[in-house]
Amino acid sequence: MEAFATVEQLEAGWDVPPDFDEDIAAELLLRASAQLTSMLAQRGIAIDPTDEVQAKNLETATCNMVRHSMGSFAAEGIQSMQQTIGSTNASVTWHNPDGDFYICKNDRLALGLKASGRYRAVRAMTYVDQLGG
Repeated sequence: MEAFATVEQLEAGWDVPPDFDEDIAAELLLRASAQLTSMLAQRGIAIDPTDEVQAKNLETATCNMVRHSMGSFAAEGIQSMQQTIGSTNASVTWHNPDGDFYICKNDRLALGLKASGRYRAVRAMTYVDQLGG
């Protein structure tokens, strides 16, 4: 299997961290590509090698998945941070602490994958409504 993106394409769209490892990046690109291939197959979406738009969307999604995974240890992986100078306090919440692959909503839509789950409107009911009165 060939990855949907190269290390060079990953580096071109990202300010890589100083400890960036090309070998790890290449392996993660391959794993992300395999995951995307499985997701598309499960949804009945064929990969068309002649479709340049789909190819670019697969490249983008693959690079984003790897960037999010590798960025889990960098400052861009921080979801929130608190800092106090008097008495020295600090708190950091990581967005993706385990470096898991995930596909953002825009990439899902570009590839024809619906966002996870079904959405339905829910009518607010008062206690009286629930009693049938």
